[in-house]
This record gives sequence, structure tokens and C-alpha cells, in this order.
Amino acid sequence: MKSNRFFLTCIYTCFLLSFASHLRAQSEDGKRLISLQKRRFEAMIHHDTTLLSGLLADSLTYIHSSGVIDNKRSFMKDIGTGRIVYLFILPEKLTAVVDGNYGWIFGRANIRFKLASMTGNIDQYVSFVEVYQLKRYQWQMVLCQNARIESNAPYFNSTVPQVKAGSVPSIY
Repeated sequence: MKSNRFFLTCIYTCFLLSFASHLRAQSEDGKRLISLQKRRFEAMIHHDTTLLSGLLADSLTYIHSSGVIDNKRSFMKDIGTGRIVYLFILPEKLTAVVDGNYGWIFGRANIRFKLASMTGNIDQYVSFVEVYQLKRYQWQMVLCQNARIESNAPYFNSTVPQVKAGSVPSIY
């Protein structure tokens, strides 16, 4: 009887240690995804299509808050040609979840951008979900969907710095 209890205790302890290790690895992978997201936002702001090319999967589907759907080629073309110019992206309330070779980031962001076809800046407060896939030891974004949050939601809340005309805030 004591040997069975000892055996079960050993199995339970091994399970807990394994589970704790798994959670720690997920946490580290989640932090890595958020770091990659920051690099992607910086690349979008600085029109760095070389960096973007490595961060975006060839199978990318990017759904904008307007409902426009881009693939990798069209999204990078719009950024590279200046058809869309992101002035800043201020993410908040980020949550990253990793399960095997897939990871998700959920959050909200204050975004200011320009379209070449319009005068003036566009400010939006959006919620988003991004899906990443791990392929050949590299995370790449395969899906992004943005949704505008209610028109009466504040574009800038007390935790996000106010932006002075002509300035570009840090995204983190």
C-alpha cells in the first residue's frame, strides 16, 4: 500500500513539474510573440518591407478594421509604396497564448495612419487578434483581424501618452 502511494506521489510530482515547465515555456513563447509584434509594428511605421517579409507568412490574411482584406503581397506593397503610412501604433491590454506551433495575441491599440488617397490623419481605437505559426523555428503571422471599437470610445486614455502635433510617440 505504501509503495502504491509512493508511486502515485512520484507520478503526481512529475506531472506537476512537467506542467510547470510547459507553462513557463508558453509564457516565454508568449513574450517572444509580443516582442515580434513590436518589431512588426516598428517595421510598418518605418516602411521596412525587408523585415516585414520575414515576420509575415506567405499565406497571410490581414483583415483591416474597414473590412478590406489583404494578403502578404498587397499589404507589403501598400506599406512599401506609401499607399498607407502608419504614424504610430500604441498597443494595450495584450494577451499572448501559445499552444504548440500556434500562438495568438489579443489586444487593443490606438492607431494613427494616413492613406495616400486622403488628406489628413485617421485615428482609430481597435481591438485585434493575431495568429502566429511556428515554422522551421521561426514565428510568422498568418492572420490579423482588426475591429474598430465604438465610435464614442476614447482614442487616447489616461495610460497612453497624448500626442503633440508633428511628434511620433514610442510604441511601447
